[in-house]
Amino acid sequence: MNSFSRRPAYTLLLIALCSLLLMGGAARFAQQQPWPGIRLAAMAGKARVVEDAARQLPPGAEVRRIAGIELLASDLIDNTDTFPSYADKQQFFERQDALAAALRSDSVTLHWVAEDNREQVTTITPRPRTLAELSTMFWFTLSVAYLCFIISCWVFLMRPQDWGSRMFALTGPPLLIGCLTSALISERALALDAHWFGILDKTNSLAGSLLGASLVALFLSYPRRLVAPGKLLWLLVLYVPWWLCDQLRLLPGPDWGVMAIILSQLIVAFACSVLQWWATAEQPLERAALRWFALSVLLGSCLFAFTNMMPRLFGMPELMTQGYAIGFFLIMYVGIALGLRRYRLFDMDEWSYRVLLWVVGAVSVIALDGVLILSGLAEATSLGISLLLIGWLYFPFRQWLWRRIVSKRKPNFESLLPELSAIAFSPTGNAQRERWEALLRHLYDPLELRPGETEGGGIREEGLAMQVPGCGNLPSYLLRYAGHGARLFSSRDATFAASLSHLLEQVLSGRSSYEQGVAQERLRLGRDLHDNIGARLLKLIHHLRGTPDAEIARDAMKDLRTSIAAMDTQPVPLSNALADWRAETGSRCEAAACQLHWRQPEELPAIQFAPRTKAMLESVMREIVTNALKHAAPKLIEVEIAADEHRLRATVSNDGAIADPLTWKNGYGLRNMRGRLEELGGHLQIAATANKVQLIAEVPLT
Repeated sequence: MNSFSRRPAYTLLLIALCSLLLMGGAARFAQQQPWPGIRLAAMAGKARVVEDAARQLPPGAEVRRIAGIELLASDLIDNTDTFPSYADKQQFFERQDALAAALRSDSVTLHWVAEDNREQVTTITPRPRTLAELSTMFWFTLSVAYLCFIISCWVFLMRPQDWGSRMFALTGPPLLIGCLTSALISERALALDAHWFGILDKTNSLAGSLLGASLVALFLSYPRRLVAPGKLLWLLVLYVPWWLCDQLRLLPGPDWGVMAIILSQLIVAFACSVLQWWATAEQPLERAALRWFALSVLLGSCLFAFTNMMPRLFGMPELMTQGYAIGFFLIMYVGIALGLRRYRLFDMDEWSYRVLLWVVGAVSVIALDGVLILSGLAEATSLGISLLLIGWLYFPFRQWLWRRIVSKRKPNFESLLPELSAIAFSPTGNAQRERWEALLRHLYDPLELRPGETEGGGIREEGLAMQVPGCGNLPSYLLRYAGHGARLFSSRDATFAASLSHLLEQVLSGRSSYEQGVAQERLRLGRDLHDNIGARLLKLIHHLRGTPDAEIARDAMKDLRTSIAAMDTQPVPLSNALADWRAETGSRCEAAACQLHWRQPEELPAIQFAPRTKAMLESVMREIVTNALKHAAPKLIEVEIAADEHRLRATVSNDGAIADPLTWKNGYGLRNMRGRLEELGGHLQIAATANKVQLIAEVPLT
């Protein structure tokens, strides 16, 4: 027992045993009533045999008189609130008392008519029943009542301080008592003593009224407390006097009694659920709990009303006997318990929409069928027309609504593959993280997205949060409040996110393998260039020593070394790169009898270049200096470096021959400089003043 301590467990066990004793007492009471050995049902306004333990009467036989008392179909009804007036109800109780007195005799004569329309007489001996002879419906009703009562007590014992659990617990006793009294009334053998029948009937109607009041109190208390707990007593002030007026026969008729009370309570409960919906607008967990248990209450109670109470109000036959219709309350209690305990609410969101659409379809068929019957159509014809119209109109609408509400939130891998590829082949780790975060925001629209503190994925905080597992160099992410705070994360979301992360990891792994292959090939090429071409150039430099062509050979060797360095995989700090460029530029200016002024910040940002980036910038710097020395013959070259964490700018100016940049020929060298800088996301600017030419190369560092 991990979820609750021993004391609640023992309390629940004691409650379960006491309720079993109460059910045993109800079964004992049903056993002791005189039983004639037959079971009757009202069919087409007649009392007909549906079961005969002694097999003296054929099934379907019409029983007309019992002990000389004419038997009416109304003598077999279970709900006394269906009578049009209190006088009819009183007459019913008087007839029940007379029939019960007759059944207490040692022998009873039955006058019945078979299919040949001949009246026959059979003498029967009433006796108590065994447990096995009690009907299936009786045990079904008791089982539903027992389970619902235990569920309500269990939820309360788990959360005794929660007002929602307290109000839910208050629904258990009236439901248990109401079901027991209803089962005893339905299980009576033709008739029941008026005294006991009256007690059971009054208790049943009071239990129904208190059950409805408790449900209204539940909606007023959970998930948000709409009124103070003390004000909930006004429900008793309203409904108990209403019930008393019905018992004292002060209302216009029985229809204004318990059925009207329950229907009014359903309306009030629905209104309270709307208020709760507004109150939980920015609380997805509370709204999910409300959606589920409100749907459960409305589903169970509405199905009970539509199958058992509404047909009576419209003078139509019951769609289901009251004993079996009570089974809908079990659906209601399980749903309420799940909502109050907040058990996997993140997985119930889609199911709530499924159930709601199914209920709307069923209610539409029933309502349309009732309207057509009232208009004069036969039952079979009206049912066929109802199914046809609902099939043509409602089900296409339901599919459209389902796609709008649920299916639109279901992404697919095919549409995301290009984005995953873009993430994997982003040039930097920061770019990968930014694209991955943008994709997660697009898919789930969370109010909060931050790196997770632990590895792994799954639902967190009862669906308020979801962790996406890390992949490759990307960390795990914790997302909170999906749909901009309008919904919970579901298991489907967690599964899809984990699959997406796994797929991205495979793409990243593919890129890593590709880059490793490229790096190995570059290393091989670098070695070949160094060992073969480098050796030949070095031999050529020694051979041409002292000649003008030696400088050309040295420049070729420098270019070769730059190209080989670009194939390296180790990043180069900005300070080292600037030192290399300054040393090379200084040596070249010294060889050309040109003075160099180099200015750079004393503190440089901790930026590291990829080898290829460093090589490309080195080529640009070399080309700028080469063009200045070759075409301008300057006496002074000035280089000014400006760098921060975001950009690097190199300004190179010289005092040589000045020409308008617009007249410069866009040769191979100039095109190469622009192309290299544009590839790095930068640009080249050229300007000329009265006494100098200035070239500005600028590139981003992130």
